[in-house]
Amino acid sequence: MTLSDVAAMKTAVGILADDYAAVTTNGTGIDTTGYHQALIVVNAGVITTTLDVKIQESSDNGVADAFADITGAAFAQIPAIDDNKVVVGRVNLQGTEQYIRVVGTGVGGSQSYSATVIMSPYYTGDGSTFDFEV
Repeated sequence: MTLSDVAAMKTAVGILADDYAAVTTNGTGIDTTGYHQALIVVNAGVITTTLDVKIQESSDNGVADAFADITGAAFAQIPAIDDNKVVVGRVNLQGTEQYIRVVGTGVGGSQSYSATVIMSPYYTGDGSTFDFEV
C-alpha cells in the first residue's frame, strides 16, 4: 500500500465515546459513495452488563428509507468480562445502500464504548481475520 492509497481513505466516527447509554444509540449516517469497504472498529471500555453492536444501511440516510440491518454485519455480544476489548469488522460496500451507520445497544446498564468507521476506496479481501465480514 502506498502513501496515496492511505490518503484515499476516510475516517468517520460512528459513535462517540460520550454517546453511550443504557439504551440503543444510533450513530450518524455515513455516505459510502466512492468507497468499496468499511472497517468498523469498536473500542469497548467499561461494559457493566452486555453490549450489542451492528451495522445498518439506508438509501437516503433514513429520510424516506428507514435504516435496516445489514445481514451478518453484527459483532458477537460483548459481555462485562470483555472490558476494554477492541473488535473489528469489515463490510464490502458493493451491494449495500448508500448510507451506513453503527448501532450500539447497552443491555441493562450504561456502557462505555466508541465506534469508528474507516472507509477505503479498495476492497482488500486479503484473508485477514475479522470479528465479522460481509
